[in-house]
Amino acid sequence: MKIYTYPRSRSLRVLWALEEAGATYESVRVDLFNPAADVKSPHPLGKVPFLIDGKVSVSETLAICIYLCEKHKNRSLYPASTEEKALVNSWLSFAISDLEPPIWCLLKQVVFTPAEQRSTDIMNYLRNEAGKVISQIRFKPTQAWIAGNNFTLADIFLAHTLSWAKVCGLEIAKEMDSYILKAMSRHAFLKAQQVNNL
Repeated sequence: MKIYTYPRSRSLRVLWALEEAGATYESVRVDLFNPAADVKSPHPLGKVPFLIDGKVSVSETLAICIYLCEKHKNRSLYPASTEEKALVNSWLSFAISDLEPPIWCLLKQVVFTPAEQRSTDIMNYLRNEAGKVISQIRFKPTQAWIAGNNFTLADIFLAHTLSWAKVCGLEIAKEMDSYILKAMSRHAFLKAQQVNNL
């Protein structure tokens, strides 16, 4: 199993899922922004992450993660029961559709756009939109994680996106900050981060 990656990208989510699942894999770092690079992603558009597992090729972060979870059914990342899976899917949808867009766009302004090219109006709008979505997240005191007592794929996507929010300087409540720290203190995350940054 090969996963094509690039540092500081959504590749980390796939590597995190692989580590949580205890999967055996080979990580291949792509020189994403070098047209003459020796190592390129087999993705038709050159994107990462991209997974090759024998004759199976999977693109897009969530699709790759679900494929991995379904392949490793003995793990709790993606529950087998319809009811539990529905809750995980709800949080995955929230993380990708509602939470990530304003935070990712703000991150591009803060991290990847030269200071003289940044738009204050756009950044203020995105901060406001991201803040509204972040305020909708509620943690149940009776649950260890966002979708129940097991750490799931929803936690990978939610915690990773919220870590971007922190990089952007968005206000994060103490409870939410503790949640991010707890998720990113897991051995699987630390190993995935190490692999992703090689």
